[in-house]
Amino acid sequence: MTVAPASTATPSVAAYHPLLGVAAVVVGAFISTINTRVTTVGLADIRGGLSLGFDEASWLSTAFGASQMVVCLSAAWFSIVLGPRRILLWSSAIFLISSIMPPLTRDPSLQLALQIVRGLAVGTFIPSAIGFILRELPPRWWTWGLAAYAFRFAFSQNISSSIEAFYDENGLWEWIFWQNIPLTLLMMGLICLGMRREPPDLGGLRQGDWSGIIFAGVGLALLYAGIDQGNRLDWLNSGTIIGLLLAGGLLLAAFVVNELVVERPLIDLKALLDRNVCIPPVMITLFVFGSTATSFILPDYLERVQGLRSLQIGDVLNWVALPQILLVPFLAWALRYLDARLLLAVGLATQAVGSWMETGLTHDWAGDDFLPSQLVEAVGLALSITSVVIFSVSNITPARAITIAGLIQTGRLLGSEIGSAFIQSFVRIQEQVTSNLTGLHLQTGADLAEQRTAQLSQLFGDRASSVGHSTGAAILTLDNLVRREAYVLAYIDAFWIVAWVLTAGLILLLFLKPPPPNHLTPPRLRSD
Repeated sequence: MTVAPASTATPSVAAYHPLLGVAAVVVGAFISTINTRVTTVGLADIRGGLSLGFDEASWLSTAFGASQMVVCLSAAWFSIVLGPRRILLWSSAIFLISSIMPPLTRDPSLQLALQIVRGLAVGTFIPSAIGFILRELPPRWWTWGLAAYAFRFAFSQNISSSIEAFYDENGLWEWIFWQNIPLTLLMMGLICLGMRREPPDLGGLRQGDWSGIIFAGVGLALLYAGIDQGNRLDWLNSGTIIGLLLAGGLLLAAFVVNELVVERPLIDLKALLDRNVCIPPVMITLFVFGSTATSFILPDYLERVQGLRSLQIGDVLNWVALPQILLVPFLAWALRYLDARLLLAVGLATQAVGSWMETGLTHDWAGDDFLPSQLVEAVGLALSITSVVIFSVSNITPARAITIAGLIQTGRLLGSEIGSAFIQSFVRIQEQVTSNLTGLHLQTGADLAEQRTAQLSQLFGDRASSVGHSTGAAILTLDNLVRREAYVLAYIDAFWIVAWVLTAGLILLLFLKPPPPNHLTPPRLRSD
């Protein structure tokens, strides 16, 4: 890897502190991830606070995520031609202002516009981070900087439930947006102190692949929107979903053709022929698919079956988030001496084991029953994301920097959405199928079903308020029991799918080759 550290500042350049700049991009990455998650988890609170209908509110989180896709491939290029200080200061200022306004308006159209602006701004935070870390830190600190960058994913994704639950319990739904005020101000202060001023590359800006930026950005955004709304609108039974997916696919096809013919393409498609470039984004997609075990399946079970409140669900997920504080620094040290591919294999396998442990689920499982599997998941998540990020970056050359940075962000966002949409649809359909099949047996007048109904009728009949309604109440209760067990079976199947997908992902590791020798490949026993 030939990305060189920054040279000593000349007297004409104002003093700056690169470590503070790294802190700024890590804070920015944390802001990006936590906003995506909290906006989704707290959508019901946002809907209630803004007096929005279910359909209107569902498009708010879709708009926020889709607009991030618009800049996921081009943000790294903008950071190079405009300079990270300039692009991050402008985007953080826009994000700050647009985060203040949502609780102050009730206009659905304005709310949607604000979500688009917020997504476009925050979408620049993560792709700018990797390049800044490699350019400004001494090589011996690259592993630590990238580990800090990777840390925020598993941590912020799982701590978000506790944060949103605190707002919910205290009637502070506005802080789903206003939490960004202190965080973004902190980020802007760190940018001012930690990033040097650089003149923009106006020539590079004029010669940029603007057609590719538009094709890829709009195409990915439409594809994301179609996937995000697919479960709600019943996928291909909806003309809206068909239109979004078809338009997104055509624009991405146009992007590929554009990259083959333009003089200065945004993405080096030839680099995708290198296994070490094209496989890591797929591994990131598999990783975020595996993370649905903690980001969706487990919280959904605790809410539907156990009836837990948000704060109680957050307490369970903290056992995934908090261990990251200790695990990631240890992994940053271990990756100085161990092959990232080895730790990635262990990480995926550990995630799979965590999901497999949860296939023993019953309707009696509560928070403490998930503690062993959550601790295993915490180790697997830390191993996987830290290893795959460092392996991906270890293959960067100046010509491939924009390509790899863009693919990492695209794999993270699109992979997370694909995994979430698939698991949600699977659980919904599987519950309906299981409930229907069980109901068919109940309708045949099976002795066991009739005995259970009679017992419940007797129970309700003993209550004065239930006189004349005991049989109806018993049938309703039996229906709820069937539905509960159907959901439990659906969640068990979902955990099995996650475990098998992660296990199958280990096969891809066989096709990865050692990256070129550089400061991110072991052994690093020498001083850099």
